[in-house]
Parts: sequence; C-alpha cells; structure tokens
Amino acid sequence: MKLKIVLLLSICTFYSFSVLYSQQILVSGTVISSDDKYPIAGATVFIQGKDTGTMTDFDGVYQISVITGDKITFSYLGFDSQTITITNQNKIDITLIVNTALLDEIVVIGYGSQRKKEVTGAVSVLDSKTIERLNPTRVEQALQGQVSGVNVTSGSGSPGSEMNIRIRGVSTNGDNRPLILVDGNPIEDLSVINPNDIKSINILKDATAGIYGVRAANGVILIVTKSGRKNAELKLNLDTFYGFQQTSKKLNLFDFRAYPAYINESYDNALSHPLFSAGGEDPMFVSIPKTGTDWQNEVFDLAPILSLSLGATGGTKKSAYSFGVSYLDQDGVVGLDKSKYNRLTARATFDYDVTEKLKINTTILYTLSNKNYLQEGNVGSVLYNAINIAPNQLVYDSTIQGGYTQADGMGNEISNPIAQLANSFDKGQTNKISPQGRIILFLCLNYLFN
Repeated sequence: MKLKIVLLLSICTFYSFSVLYSQQILVSGTVISSDDKYPIAGATVFIQGKDTGTMTDFDGVYQISVITGDKITFSYLGFDSQTITITNQNKIDITLIVNTALLDEIVVIGYGSQRKKEVTGAVSVLDSKTIERLNPTRVEQALQGQVSGVNVTSGSGSPGSEMNIRIRGVSTNGDNRPLILVDGNPIEDLSVINPNDIKSINILKDATAGIYGVRAANGVILIVTKSGRKNAELKLNLDTFYGFQQTSKKLNLFDFRAYPAYINESYDNALSHPLFSAGGEDPMFVSIPKTGTDWQNEVFDLAPILSLSLGATGGTKKSAYSFGVSYLDQDGVVGLDKSKYNRLTARATFDYDVTEKLKINTTILYTLSNKNYLQEGNVGSVLYNAINIAPNQLVYDSTIQGGYTQADGMGNEISNPIAQLANSFDKGQTNKISPQGRIILFLCLNYLFN
C-alpha cells in the first residue's frame, strides 16, 4: 500500500511540474505608433502584479517570458496604455494610440521633453487653450500676467510697437532680450507670429536653458506651432474679431477759464505784465469760443481693430499637413490711420513619408506687415503738444495757410497737434519669408536646413 501511495504522489508531482512547464510562454512582438506607424523605442512592457518587465529596443521589438493568464501592459510617454491577457499567444504586435491630452502635459526642455510633473527646473508652460481663452492680437500679450517671473512691458502704445520681455531681470550692460525659437529656429520679433498658430509656449529660466549657450543668458522662449496628424480628416478653424479701442484715462488739465489765471499768476510771480486781460481774454485769443478746446479729445479717437484667422489641418496615410493664414488691421487711438498697423501672416507645414526609412518635413512662414509711425515719447510728440498747448486756442483758422492755428506764445517746442497728425508721420514695411526643412533618414540621421 505504501509503495502505491508513493508512486501515485510521484506521478502527480511530475504531472504538476509538466503542467507548470507547459504554461511558460515566451512572447515577442513589435510596438509601433498609431500616428506614423514607426516603431517606438523604449516603450515599457511589464506584467501586472509582478516585478517582471522589459523595454522595447531601437526597432520597437520586445521579448518577455509569461504564464497563461498573465496581463501584460504596454505604455509609453504621450500614448494610451494597453493591457493584453495572455492565453496561448507567442507573438503580440501592439499599436499604441497617441493621447493628445497627455501630449499637452509634455514640456519642451532644450533638445528633449518631459512630463510637466517630472520637470524640476524653472520651466513655465502656456498651452493653446490658455492662448485661445485670452485671444491676444500679439504673442507677447499672452505672456502678460500669465507666466511667473516674466515681465512684459511696452514702451509705446502705438499698434505694432515692439514689446519688451524680461525673464531674468535687467542687465546693467548688453542686451536683455531672451532667445526666441519657433520650431527650433531663432527669430527676433514675436509680432510676426500669429497667436492662433501656436500649440504651446515653453519658457526656460535657469540651467535648463544652458544647452543654448551664451544666447540663453537672458532665458529662452520655445514656441511649438500646430501641425497636422496622419490619417486625420480635414479640419477647418475660423476665428474672427472686430472691436473698438479707446484710451482708458485722460489727464485732468486746466480748462479755458483756469488756464489764463494760472498763466497770469506765473507772470506776476516773475514781475512781468499779465499775458491775459482781466476777463481771461487776450487779442491773441479774442475769437476763441467760450468753451475752449479740449486737445485730448481732439487727438484721441475711437479706433477700430479687425482680426481674421483661418486654419486647416489633416492628413493621409503617409502625410500630414497644416495651413494657417491671418490678417490683423489695427488703427491707433491717436491718429487713427496715421498710426495704423496691419499684418498678414501665412504658415504651411507638410510632413511626408517617402518610404519607411525616409521622412521629410517642411515649414514655410511668411509675414507682411505695414506700420505708420508718429513721433512719440519726447518733446515735440503729438501727446506732448496736446498736453501743453493752451486750451484757449482754436484748432482751425481759415485765414492761415494750411488751415491750422499756430501755438502762438507757446515757444518753438509746442505746435498744433492736429496739424502735426495731418502732416507728419512715417511709414515702415516688413516683408519676410522663412522656409525650413527636415530630412529624417533611417530614423537615426536627422538633417535640418533653412
């Protein structure tokens, strides 16, 4: 009896080991991207509930030993994870689907990228949703008050004027402007970029900008523009805006009654004869209406602004494209069309897979801008004259050549600001095209040309 029991136990034990051995499966396969069908190198492959896992090689190939019933999870940054339950398969090919929500949380840092929560350096991110909510006419306006440690100021209120961006404070000498890169290419002026074309803005403030060398001493602004996706339907996006601008505040100045009294007092203090008569009238101003002239009302206007933007994205099995065109027309609150600014931008991006080993990317950016300039910011500017000219003086005088009154008795520094608006302004134009391309060969050689 004992012999039979021992023999039976031996047979059962051998059978159990045979069953366990038969359940061990070596699973292999390839992990590729749903976006471009290219292999994903470095994707994580692990067994749930166990400390067993591996990663795909450069060609996206993996191998892992599993047991029937195990659950294998495939994951990679920016893609949705997939979990497969093992039955009797020995080859499993996986296509990971791009997760655009996760991609929005990826921060560009120098030559690479990381998840936002994994970034330890001083990096600020402004995504496309925030830009759309702000609806700025200029890129710099999207940065105002939205990014910590970044100061954006304007030295002029005229449309199209350059705005100053300071990331690391102000240097006592040298240039204080940060390095600006759009899709890896440096530009000098952000006004040539349509805000609706931007996918994200990443600002590098500390050692994360070190790879750009000396030019990054004042910080780096990395702008990534929108692009199309393969196997995507045509998508059109139209944004329009029309409105009016006006000055928010005017200076509280002397009116036509208080001004003569003030001037007479100043003359009296200088032991000189009063300029104006006791009734506030002088032969020089005898024909002035009793309401005087509010010169600030004369120079400030209700200025219209128009913004149009049209974008298109899509793709086929081997290609992806993105097109965008925008137009901005903005009059100045001082001078209207005499300080007018208009800008036309066009951008085209095209990706094409020539073969499985050759990929081409091209981008063309075109900008045409026109700006009218008025003298501003110093003695002799329109606003300087409007503030300092006498409120007792008329704007027009048909007896004078040109039809405008002169600032009699005010010195050579002050003139009629309305006459200045009519006869004194400058024009400037920018016409620029920036083509760039990228060739990726065998997925390891990357050549960029501009």
